[in-house]
Amino acid sequence: MVDRGLLYREWKQNQVVILLSIMFLVLANPLSIVNTYLTYQGCLDRQDPQYCDFIVNYSISNLIDINWVPGVILAVCFLGMERSKGTMDFILSLPYNRSQIFQTKFWLGGFVIVLSQLIGFLLAWLLILVYSPEHIYYFEHSSVGVIVISFMAFSLVMAAGALTGNAFAQLLTALSAGVLPYLIVALPVGNLEVVFDVSIWELFPSPESYFSLASNLSYLVPISYVGNEWLTNSKYLLLIPAVMSILFYLIGLIGFKKLPSERNGHFFLWNKLDRPVQILVIAFGILGFGLFGYYSGHSIIGYILGMIIGAVAGFFVSYFSIYKKTKH
Repeated sequence: MVDRGLLYREWKQNQVVILLSIMFLVLANPLSIVNTYLTYQGCLDRQDPQYCDFIVNYSISNLIDINWVPGVILAVCFLGMERSKGTMDFILSLPYNRSQIFQTKFWLGGFVIVLSQLIGFLLAWLLILVYSPEHIYYFEHSSVGVIVISFMAFSLVMAAGALTGNAFAQLLTALSAGVLPYLIVALPVGNLEVVFDVSIWELFPSPESYFSLASNLSYLVPISYVGNEWLTNSKYLLLIPAVMSILFYLIGLIGFKKLPSERNGHFFLWNKLDRPVQILVIAFGILGFGLFGYYSGHSIIGYILGMIIGAVAGFFVSYFSIYKKTKH
């Protein structure tokens, strides 16, 4: 599954990025504890001790909230940059099958992301034992959750890299996939409200049931996990990004094995995706700009003008992004 020769090649090719990612992921969690402790000590220096509390609360934003960033960078370096620089052709010429190449890249990145954060979690736990804070909130749940979410982000960008021909296309495709479930639901619903002059929430038995459904559906949107709102909900919620990670892994593996490499520099490696994606971008442009035009002046004229502008913008953005070949 993973070849040692390929592992060595990936290590030499991306040594600096891998080491920086390991360093950040190992230190992010313990540094969050240290920062909380230093803030507490600063409070003691300035105020009466009775007004200072040493509380470790991971529901408040801290450094580990951006632990998904190294995974994105690693995925782009492993696939997108290789295609943009043309070095992927050399890798594919080596005596390894495509499954070995993808799985070596994928599991190397996954190993770095998971093991580094586990070490960081252990160091943070030791610091908590040393500092003995008064209260600890969401430490284990947040630390484990961030590992799952960062692995999901890595899997998503790797899957995008397996379908696309350059680094820009990889990032744009990953971002689009990250918000796609929201766009598919929210934009049509918003336009239906404008066209039929209704409020969707009024069709539900109560506003609470509508907002509860909307909140639950938001967890099917990968990018929603970038924030830490999921933290205070059920711990079983993390099963969703875990399943997404498996899905993205399978998409990436199948795409890397089956798609041609001759379209390096193009947006998608499989040219049959070009037209459907362009139509989708234009449709989203029409619906999105239409809503923007309507709510800017609450007029149907603004809605129609917004749709026209969205159609033109969607066409040109999709045309120059998808059909323009980038140079190596």
